[in-house]
Amino acid sequence: MMKSATVTLDITADSQIVTVLERLELGEPEEIDCARDIPQPPSAHPRRTPEQAHVLPHIVDHVRSWRRDAGFRGAVVLSSRDHNRISVYTRFDVGTELVSRPAPRVLDTVEAQDVPVRTLDWRTYDLMWRDGHEAPTTVSLSHTPLVHFGLFTVLDGQADALLEKIESSAPASLATPGLRTVNFHRSHDRERMVNFGTWSSFEQFQTLLSQPGFAAGEKYWSGLATFQNDYFDVVDVTTQR
Repeated sequence: MMKSATVTLDITADSQIVTVLERLELGEPEEIDCARDIPQPPSAHPRRTPEQAHVLPHIVDHVRSWRRDAGFRGAVVLSSRDHNRISVYTRFDVGTELVSRPAPRVLDTVEAQDVPVRTLDWRTYDLMWRDGHEAPTTVSLSHTPLVHFGLFTVLDGQADALLEKIESSAPASLATPGLRTVNFHRSHDRERMVNFGTWSSFEQFQTLLSQPGFAAGEKYWSGLATFQNDYFDVVDVTTQR
């Protein structure tokens, strides 16, 4: 396997780079308890399902082929540790042909392997705000082998109000050992917000749940969005040639 590269995350307004996020669920649809509206800790026993193990090599090969495309900046292939899911986080230059037409995706690659699959999300996002123990954010197999998604579904046009709450509340999360950076992306339709959090380790994740704005009854997004989370192993990082 080729040596993994590093993907750098900068604010879209500064970098003129957007993110396309494709989230896929494999196998039979899983029922999610939407009433659990606080961050749930990652499983102590992460799994790699047979479907994930089967399709991941094909997805990695397909994503690496995008390096030849104009406007491609980098991609991170992610395998969920707690669910039968795969996600691909891809960065493109604003205004390129890849953004003006449907962005490349991996759905067809999964379907070609005769694995049942459904799309959970496929949207274009701007990186609106970030903070962390490094600047800019860097993602690599050696430096940040783990990622979490904080998935917000925005209520009643509250995207701006949610972002204000994020800017005032999210820095408290960085007291959690192992959490390197938080990177909040807003979808172009303003219906979703995703925190792409980079981690060196999940071992002390529980510390997060004692921080202001994250404990039960103190959710900073209350009344502005519903919330779910997912935890991933970084499988591959690809950058432009």
